[in-house]
Amino acid sequence: MRIEKVSENLAVVDLEPLNTAGWLSVYLVTGDNSLAIVDPGPRASLDRFLKLLPELNLSKFSTVYVVLTHIHIDHSGVVGDLAELIPNLKVVVHPRGVKHLVDPSRLWQASLDVLGELAKAFGEPKPLPPDRVVAVDTGTQIELGGVRLVAHYTPGHAPHHISYILEPDGILLAGDSIANYFNGRIYPVTVHPFDRDSFLKSLDLMLSLNPRQVAVSHYGIVRDEPEVFIQRTKDKLIAWIHYIESLLKEGVENIKQMYSHILAKDVELAYIKRLEDSMPAFHGSSYRVIAGLYNYLLRKD
Repeated sequence: MRIEKVSENLAVVDLEPLNTAGWLSVYLVTGDNSLAIVDPGPRASLDRFLKLLPELNLSKFSTVYVVLTHIHIDHSGVVGDLAELIPNLKVVVHPRGVKHLVDPSRLWQASLDVLGELAKAFGEPKPLPPDRVVAVDTGTQIELGGVRLVAHYTPGHAPHHISYILEPDGILLAGDSIANYFNGRIYPVTVHPFDRDSFLKSLDLMLSLNPRQVAVSHYGIVRDEPEVFIQRTKDKLIAWIHYIESLLKEGVENIKQMYSHILAKDVELAYIKRLEDSMPAFHGSSYRVIAGLYNYLLRKD
């Protein structure tokens, strides 16, 4: 487990779920009277949380928030357990995610369908009591005492995705709404049920926010030229779409063949493929983003 200070009020924690270091960033936002834990991760992180919680001195906070950018189980799976451990905990999520936290059965089945054995390794989420869940949407401000999180609806990666600006730091907590970011390599997170138009609108919105830095879930802080990071994601997404459409016109319809074609063309994605082979929690990520984009184009047609 590693904790790194980002600013006076923001820290990033690597809990290394499934013993995978450098894959998932959990963000801690500390105010004068409240603490926010942003995207605590899968249920497989619980044992590491048991070690982390005593270090957080939770008794000094009137409220502890778990702030979810979205409900995919690699981001939200441990919240039911945390609610049992932390009496004053509230879970913050987009309205479309509330019912899936209270009754995670459909979320769990969808996770099994997409992730297979990896979902089982992440762990099945526990249900949350309805009175522990708070729905938020664009403009909602979560006051923590001296700092606040301002919500912005950023669908595309998921229809229930919320990103947050940490004020006054100007740091954008983007979840999966922009791209995965590993050692300077990027790729948009176009997993099912991806939506291109919503994704592009969300990227334009986040550009207009002029963040000073971007904090992504996978993985870490984009410190320099965040507007270039967002624009690079937009350019890559458009290039992928054009290339997949050209392959479809050539008669390439087998998703594994299409994936191989893109790996041969995109050196960043090929790098990610090599990286994920050694990281258990990361396995299959590069394939899933191409499959999600391919399925979106088939639905659109």
